[in-house]
Amino acid sequence: QGYSSAASDVYKRQPSAVLDTVAEQLADVDLTLPDYCPDIEKILKCTLTPKIQSRTLSGGQLQIDGFCTVNVMYVESIKKSVRCCEQSVNFSQNFSVKDAPDNPVIITKTKPEYINCRALSPRRLVMHGAFSLYAKVFSKTQTSIFTPSDNIETDRKTVTCADLKSFCQEQFSVCEEISVGEKPQIESVLRSDVSVGVIDAKAVTGKLMLNGELNLKLLYLSNAESGEVEKLDYLLPFNKILDCDGIDENTINCVSCDVMSYDIRLKNDMLSEKPSVILEVKLCVTEEGYITREEEFVCDAYSTEFSSLPEFEQLKITGEVVPINEPHMEKMSVKIDDGKISRILDIFTEQITAEASHDDRGMVISGKINICILALNGEDVPVFIERSADYEHIIPQTDCTCAKIFGTRTASISYRLAEDDVIEIRCELKICGAVFSENRVNTVKNVNVFEDKPIPPENCALTLYFADKGEKLWDIAKSHNTKLDLLLSENSAENQVLDAPKMLLIPRI
Repeated sequence: QGYSSAASDVYKRQPSAVLDTVAEQLADVDLTLPDYCPDIEKILKCTLTPKIQSRTLSGGQLQIDGFCTVNVMYVESIKKSVRCCEQSVNFSQNFSVKDAPDNPVIITKTKPEYINCRALSPRRLVMHGAFSLYAKVFSKTQTSIFTPSDNIETDRKTVTCADLKSFCQEQFSVCEEISVGEKPQIESVLRSDVSVGVIDAKAVTGKLMLNGELNLKLLYLSNAESGEVEKLDYLLPFNKILDCDGIDENTINCVSCDVMSYDIRLKNDMLSEKPSVILEVKLCVTEEGYITREEEFVCDAYSTEFSSLPEFEQLKITGEVVPINEPHMEKMSVKIDDGKISRILDIFTEQITAEASHDDRGMVISGKINICILALNGEDVPVFIERSADYEHIIPQTDCTCAKIFGTRTASISYRLAEDDVIEIRCELKICGAVFSENRVNTVKNVNVFEDKPIPPENCALTLYFADKGEKLWDIAKSHNTKLDLLLSENSAENQVLDAPKMLLIPRI
């Protein structure tokens, strides 16, 4: 008959995914131009932008609702200027979530996959596209450390652990009325983009004080008669106090902020010479707060009284966690293959990818930048150019071997016409995430002790063991059913690994 020495004390908390999936969403649009839009001569760019409005987890079902905006930028047939039209379609997706937690953290992201646009006539377009909808649901899990009874010998190892103390998420909206200022008035918006960045995050007990900024970029038509376009680049700072149980001044906070959806409306005030833009953005902040501490793990165990058999498991331990908000400058040269450029109307980035790896240089963040250029050619006719470029950012001198990339955004982009057909571009990226070290530790999760199989006593009065260099005193003590501390004491040994051959006296219990 045997008994087990059970596990007990909680030592580590970590986020555990109860849902990690992706679904493809289709977007089919049959668009007829409104009366105020001129006919289409040539399509320049067709984009698909999914926006999430709400996420609800109830009854084991995660429901995600939103809408997808299809925007068509084109050259109109009369004055050869840039125009656009757009149309939105709603989407809704349900995911089954087994073992849904009480306080879940839901992370959703979208990624446009493709969009095909076909003109049936100068006033009618048929578009077919798709985007990926990523959904993750996390809960906080706890892992227990093995706690042996008094008659069990243990070999222990001390490891630095990052313990998850808080894991929270909150959604909120930012609304602002933005004056165009000295710029020409806005007649219609041709292209819009809103990005968000976290500037600073400070924690006090149970609260996270967040400072961030929104970046609104608009390309708009300022004069419908002449076809003149203008750009607006506006930074909007914001701050928010979030409730986060478990955090305090000592936690290491990894914070990400995502734009779920945004809405732009033109406000034409008869009393003002300059119209305003009303921007409303729905944001979602996710926070992970860690405390770094030392933890002892039982790596091996045995009984000196009875036959015993330990059971092992491998644990993945997060050691060091370091938040990152890294700037990266990428320079590139774009050559135009089909003629010269007389003027650049707009330049922006789309679909910046990021992956993390580790080599002898440090942590390497790499991916692709898709550059989009709206310009006028030598005949002053609008043209659209797309190029992709690889980038690589290195974080040197770090012991961290893993990374989570929360987001990569374009902080600024500048350019100059080096020649009639060559554009030199400088693109500054901001890479937000966290780097961390990760170890795998073999630990004892249980010891089966068989009381019906006692270890027979030694018959000899004295036992000598001739040990070789590099042998471990733990292995010697275990093989002779004695205690490690007695073996160390009897032989005046300071180190558990022998640095030279030695004769050892094996103590009896």
